[in-house]
Amino acid sequence: MVIACTRDCYDTCIFDENYRPLNIFPINGFTCARGRADLIRNERNRVTSAYIDGKEVSIDEVIKYVARLLGEAIKKDPARILRTDYDGNQGLLTWYFPDRLFNVIGASQTDRSICSAEGHAAIRSHYGTSMGALPEDFVKYKAAVFWAFPASVSAPHIWALFIKKFKVAIDVRFSDTARKSDKAIIVKPGTDVFLALGIIKVLIDEGLVEGKVRHFEKLASYVGKFSLDYLSRISGVSIDDIKWLAEFYHGYKPLTLIGFALGRSLNGGDAIGMISLIPALVGLERGYYYSNSLGWGIDFDYLRGLHMAKSSRVIPMADFGDYIERGEVDIMYAWNENPVVTLPGGDKLIEAVREGRVTLIVHDPYWSETAKLANVVIPAPTFLEKYDVIYSYWHDYLVYNEPIKSPKGITEVDLMRRLAKELEISHPLLLEDPWKAVDRAIRPAGITLEELRERKVIKIKPKYLPTNEPDAFPLPNLVEPSELSSYEIRLVFTSHPLYTNTQFREVYGNLEPVVYTHDYEGIVVLENEFGSVRARAVRDDNVPPGVALIYKSSLIDLDGKPINSITGRVKGKYAGTPLLNGIKVRVNVVSK
Repeated sequence: MVIACTRDCYDTCIFDENYRPLNIFPINGFTCARGRADLIRNERNRVTSAYIDGKEVSIDEVIKYVARLLGEAIKKDPARILRTDYDGNQGLLTWYFPDRLFNVIGASQTDRSICSAEGHAAIRSHYGTSMGALPEDFVKYKAAVFWAFPASVSAPHIWALFIKKFKVAIDVRFSDTARKSDKAIIVKPGTDVFLALGIIKVLIDEGLVEGKVRHFEKLASYVGKFSLDYLSRISGVSIDDIKWLAEFYHGYKPLTLIGFALGRSLNGGDAIGMISLIPALVGLERGYYYSNSLGWGIDFDYLRGLHMAKSSRVIPMADFGDYIERGEVDIMYAWNENPVVTLPGGDKLIEAVREGRVTLIVHDPYWSETAKLANVVIPAPTFLEKYDVIYSYWHDYLVYNEPIKSPKGITEVDLMRRLAKELEISHPLLLEDPWKAVDRAIRPAGITLEELRERKVIKIKPKYLPTNEPDAFPLPNLVEPSELSSYEIRLVFTSHPLYTNTQFREVYGNLEPVVYTHDYEGIVVLENEFGSVRARAVRDDNVPPGVALIYKSSLIDLDGKPINSITGRVKGKYAGTPLLNGIKVRVNVVSK
């Protein structure tokens, strides 16, 4: 019996039935503070019963009630039903399969763009695939560049593979990873693409190119338009450091690890695309790592039922709050996500639910901010309490997850199927056995469900070949960050070692909304055209002037308002990912 941690985390640790981490490469027998706290968290803050408008009801009652709400909405306009889900649990059954019901009824969905979508699309535009290096490849490198990738905090197993090797960190501040690396390069928020172009320019101008890149002449002509002085000035990185990085790439041939945070920043997709080309220019094949989730061959679309039914409308996550505010959603059904505090404009959802303009239905194991707000709450089991199949976006193992705890609530699949039955929907997508659907989805990865159940953990053979060769070579549409005036800063978000997004506050408590800055201290109001929030500013010499840092887990301000009230509306050009990092805010000091 094995259990896999299903969270939105690179490591995806695998445990035995006593919840001890398995000693297999690259898991190597240890876990993080979150993994160690899971057994404790599993017993706290749980939703143990169903509720309708605050009244405790049975599972049968809540299913009938939700089915009636959905049925009435379907008759009027199914597009006004918005289901929203994300990576709270990476299980193939938990996350993907329930989407079938909502595709069948024609409900709306979000574009699921907020995390890695921008980078996947940007890298594919150059290589036809976003598949990069595997853990087995990592150990072959003698050096690494962690580009906007806080590995020492958010990917401890990846970090462990490079502890004794030469490490370079490129970030907007002196992060824990930067301080522990052999060299740190600090770049201005939103300008990573300018730094990448500088490195590429030096490699080309100084004859250091050893590898092949499609449309190389086009790339060379493009970077030739920029002076190194200009690229240095915009990025904030000295010409000497740009040249050093180019020579380091040429001499050391490091693995480049690219963080998701870049995709949520200005010029993000272009930055990721250009960064991914640098290893190829120095002769490395797959010399980068971003996320390998799309390279295993798992047919996620089949699990969602997209071969037979699709959403009637896709709402960009960046525009989520605007759609709610404009009254374009009547019912919102959320699972596997905490949208009140994670989606841009979450404050608009709070207002709409409290004013009765939106009916919010939440299926969750815990009393999240979204569950506390909801009109209808349905209890869900955790990954310690149910069967599932788990994949990683880093290591190449597929895991058959088996429960080690008694289940609370109703699983996502059982709830979806019971709602379909109550709605009297007999579509083939909803009649297919869920496990047969999983079996069909994982067969392209070279694995059958039967052998996975028998062996529990199986290594996947990656799919390196692109599904289609890109016919275009996108070059950056550079946008220089606007100048900061007095009392303006750029706000960036980062990971905390004790939390995964909004999870683990049951164990480690609520993080105070603290903004770490170079220049301010005391209670401050951060405001822009989208709204304002109140937080406590703390001076930190690791944060450069003009930059403010806040942990992603500190998502509620001092007045109980979501920090995401001041984010969003600006989208990336490759996948529409909302701009969250580097947003400009004005600082008003309220008190010292």
